[in-house]
Amino acid sequence: MGYFDSFQRQKEVSAEHKFEYINLRDFKKSSFYTRIAFVWVYLSVLIGVLCVAADTYTAVILLVFNRWSSQIKPIIPFNVAKIIFAVCIGLSYLLYIIDWWHATGVIKRGGVADAYMDSIALRWHSICGGKRKDKEDTGWKRFLVFARLTEKRGRRDYVALFTYFSFKGWTRVLFAEGPRVVINTLTLVSVIRADLIPDDSTEAFSAMGRFFENIGHLYKENRVQTLILGTMTFTTILWLFTIIQLIIACNMYLFYLVHVIGETSLKDYCRKRVDKRMTKIVINSSQYPDTKHQHTPHPQK
Repeated sequence: MGYFDSFQRQKEVSAEHKFEYINLRDFKKSSFYTRIAFVWVYLSVLIGVLCVAADTYTAVILLVFNRWSSQIKPIIPFNVAKIIFAVCIGLSYLLYIIDWWHATGVIKRGGVADAYMDSIALRWHSICGGKRKDKEDTGWKRFLVFARLTEKRGRRDYVALFTYFSFKGWTRVLFAEGPRVVINTLTLVSVIRADLIPDDSTEAFSAMGRFFENIGHLYKENRVQTLILGTMTFTTILWLFTIIQLIIACNMYLFYLVHVIGETSLKDYCRKRVDKRMTKIVINSSQYPDTKHQHTPHPQK
């Protein structure tokens, strides 16, 4: 599982497994959890945009900067750090392009299960909705379809789906973000160690307190440098949450899933389970057709 899966030839999606075939009027009920999950879709997009903006800003400023403040003594030389930073951010952009290239194909094919298995396509459908003429084809309605694919599953399926989505993007987490986080952490440690304010004023401070006091002092001296340190802190905190999730997923896979899914790969197992649930949804939707509003898909040529 990884980015190279994006280059594999995608199979055709059967008409009955596309959004055009589903009567979206059947999807009305939603729990409090479903609404929270829908809000999280928007928040995750916002966080993603902020991360890209922070990476771009940091890369540009670091390439322009020649050195840190004379009071900060970085563990890694500044010229080395900014080259590593720029290369890693360039790799991140390349992986983003691959992700979007793959997601664009998924969106064009219109398959519900395919979109569910692709986080970018899922968010796209959930926010933008579809192009059908009826007013029911909204992002919220499509999200309810995705929610139906998730609900009322066994423990094995929930663990498998969590692990699958946690593994997606591991290349970026380890190789594009990992080296940057190391630089970020060492730089932030240098800020904590820096003697920017009198010693008698910092004796009562913890490491965290000293960090914020030094940041406040640097802000008065150089605001741009402080903003860079702020973006480093932001991306490092997000990376820590991501790597914790990845570690949990690895343990779940090694100590549980590998024993219950047999020789089937995690991706194939999740895909089969999603397809099976999708078939049930199609059958239930077809049993009570709304001929007035249901969209009939055009036969494929």
